[in-house]
Amino acid sequence: MKRIFDNFTFWGTLFLITYFFLYIFPFPLEWLPFKVGESISSYVDKFWQWLVLLLVKDGVGYQGDIATRVNGSGDTSYHFFKLLVQGAISAIVATIWLILDKARDFFGRIKRFAAVYIRYYLAFTMLTYGLAKVFPNQFWEPGLTDMLRPFGEISPMGLLWKFMGYSVPYIIFTGVMEVMAGVLLFFRKTTRLGAILAFGIMLNVFVLNMSYDVPVKLFSFHLVLLSIIILSKDITGLLNFFVLNKPVPANKIEPYFKNRRYVKIGFFVKGFIILFITSVMVSNNYSNQWKHGRKAEMPSLYGIYEVETFIVNNDTIAPLLTDENRWRRFIVDRYSSNITKMNGDILYAESVVDTINTTIQIKPFKEPSTFNFQYELRDSVLVFTGTKGKDSIRIDCKIKDKNEFYLMKRGFHWINEFPNNR
Repeated sequence: MKRIFDNFTFWGTLFLITYFFLYIFPFPLEWLPFKVGESISSYVDKFWQWLVLLLVKDGVGYQGDIATRVNGSGDTSYHFFKLLVQGAISAIVATIWLILDKARDFFGRIKRFAAVYIRYYLAFTMLTYGLAKVFPNQFWEPGLTDMLRPFGEISPMGLLWKFMGYSVPYIIFTGVMEVMAGVLLFFRKTTRLGAILAFGIMLNVFVLNMSYDVPVKLFSFHLVLLSIIILSKDITGLLNFFVLNKPVPANKIEPYFKNRRYVKIGFFVKGFIILFITSVMVSNNYSNQWKHGRKAEMPSLYGIYEVETFIVNNDTIAPLLTDENRWRRFIVDRYSSNITKMNGDILYAESVVDTINTTIQIKPFKEPSTFNFQYELRDSVLVFTGTKGKDSIRIDCKIKDKNEFYLMKRGFHWINEFPNNR
């Protein structure tokens, strides 16, 4: 019975080593400079796409659509099938490994370096997400359209993103905690603390993803598992320290190499890799603040414009709530523009502004016609004059300041005589 249990434990460990190698690779090769890393990642992705489609479509005969294009979701049907394929391969490899490595010599060496591999992967992943929050690029502040959108029309993920994006201090705080976990995982003396911190952080992230339908459930769950695996060798010590109130001996940390020269080389390589990848992360996140983040230049005419007068072919159109043509509002947001009609329909569009000639071209995505306007901006009024097709149009708009919204002007208060939770 003991032998069966030992073999099963051995097989399970082999399975996890193989599975997470397949899941993590090509880390850290994707960080190689001069687009070498990008090429390697691309080849690895194409290989998995080919293999998954071959096995699932041709092998099993699955008839459904399996989209492999990158769309921001990590929970597509392709990703689930990919995990099944990687799991099946890992089971086969673990079984063959169990049969061939009866002395378990090779297993002992691989297990040691597999632990280092997953530890560094988790560390750099925590740094990746942490630095994207320290330089608050991951979450964007509520946009102009969000200020006027009915609360009930916000998606669960959109609600979470706006909650996080509203407060820069909270974003930075969560980023600092993730960076701390990553840094602690780089060193064996602090691995236990780093893994505990990473487990708590990623468990919270996983629950948020599950609760708010964020399509990163698979990835965040794997990070939780990696934290548990790293902590698994310390389970007894953690139980004794936190629950049973028993003394816990210090971990005996031995160098990976007996030759001191190799030890020094190892320290050099480790330091170089950490400094190189971290510096790339910091540089990218710092520059992204001006490219895509909060410090990026706002588009011309950025703002909310409430339509007061709408004239078509010299006829003033009354603001009837049933009118599907008259504008109620025009918004130029950070990444998009949109027109709100009187009946509530929203028409999203691309706006091309020429500030030298004071012209704007509004191209609705779902309508063939285009608005061509000359605009005049004076004080709090914006006037459009131009055409749509054969019709002449004049639109007088009043500018609405974003900071007039209560959400933006409420601010922070040390003293609250009553909870302001309206």
